[in-house]
Amino acid sequence: MHNKARLKSWVRAYLQTLRNFARSLKSYWVQPFRMLPFSSEIIGPPKGFYLSTRDWITKTKTSPEKFSENYQEIYPKSWVYRAAPKTMDDTIHWKFPQQYQREAPDAFLALINEGRVWSGGGTVITPDDRVLADISKEIGRSMENHSIFSQWKLPSVEKIEGTVAVLSAPLGQVYFHWMLNVLPRIDLLRKGAVSFDKIDKFLVNEILHPFQRETLNKLGIPDSKIIESHRGTHLKAKTLLVPSIPGKPGNVIPLWTCEFLRNEFLDGTPLQKSACPERIYISRSKATHRRVINETEIVSYLEQYGFQSVQLESIPLSDQILLFSSAKVIVAPHGGGLTNIVFCNPGTKILELFSPNYVNGCFWTISNHLDLDYYYAIGKGKTPPINFDPHKVEENIEIEISAFKNLIKWLGVG
Repeated sequence: MHNKARLKSWVRAYLQTLRNFARSLKSYWVQPFRMLPFSSEIIGPPKGFYLSTRDWITKTKTSPEKFSENYQEIYPKSWVYRAAPKTMDDTIHWKFPQQYQREAPDAFLALINEGRVWSGGGTVITPDDRVLADISKEIGRSMENHSIFSQWKLPSVEKIEGTVAVLSAPLGQVYFHWMLNVLPRIDLLRKGAVSFDKIDKFLVNEILHPFQRETLNKLGIPDSKIIESHRGTHLKAKTLLVPSIPGKPGNVIPLWTCEFLRNEFLDGTPLQKSACPERIYISRSKATHRRVINETEIVSYLEQYGFQSVQLESIPLSDQILLFSSAKVIVAPHGGGLTNIVFCNPGTKILELFSPNYVNGCFWTISNHLDLDYYYAIGKGKTPPINFDPHKVEENIEIEISAFKNLIKWLGVG
């Protein structure tokens, strides 16, 4: 079993190396097209990029009045402070102390006349043929290596005579990113100078799951106004409204995103909490990766103390919200399902399980915002050196059962 897993991991790493090499060659071959006196609407990639939307407006607008027409700050930048997580390990994993204090950038709304958008992640291109780096990120890549700069010709542009709001974000079709990177941008649109009702179309990530359409409809976006972004997307709008992507890498999830989700989705939750279990284990048995290898053993032990195992894939979103808002103790391997802790009540105990090769503090961040009682445990395996992140996102988790039993008793629920 372990040899097969190592082989699969090696094959994935080898194929990724080949893909990166191919991209480098393609990018090098495409560079001369950037020197041509034509816009990327016609041929070649954009001419370059601005590090921030503010930079673009500052360099192209002639007066403060023009600046304010194109850039509206909704939430000012702020500092995020976090309490240490709780663990039975001798030391706290090095990733957490690095994030005890982080700066959250300002959240803004940009208006771009004759702006363009490319591909599924919502890459924004200015009228002077530059990419806006802060609202056009690709996960795991620097702006210099953004995939748009390896395109010798973008798809034919679709022109829209109206106002288009950009909600598409990197990995936006994934539940965590949809809830925390896509939907909160609607809050910025609502607080902007342009009336929400006057927006003609909303560009969102490709809709692959029921929760996407369900949440958009609830937030006032009908199907008739939805445009899905994908690999072949290249549109140009008379007016492009682009809310900033909340937070930034390093688990900087702003408080306002959590408050927005709670205000929008908790208020309509039916009062059926008496029917929900107070102690739940979130199973990833249906997932293709990051499963708990000895989950049967873990669940069997937890059931003795009133825990109920749930598979969120088979539960409607409204019921998931009810489930998490009713729970008092939640145990789960790291995964998108834990996004729903945003709907938990203060004091709820959260125990998150990690592989030693992939520790991610995003749910610890949410727990701090909402005064949840956060714990974590790291499964079996060789511990990587401090400050080295193997980032094996797909690695399965194996929990030492005797240590787990001690942990549950330490939590005061066993």
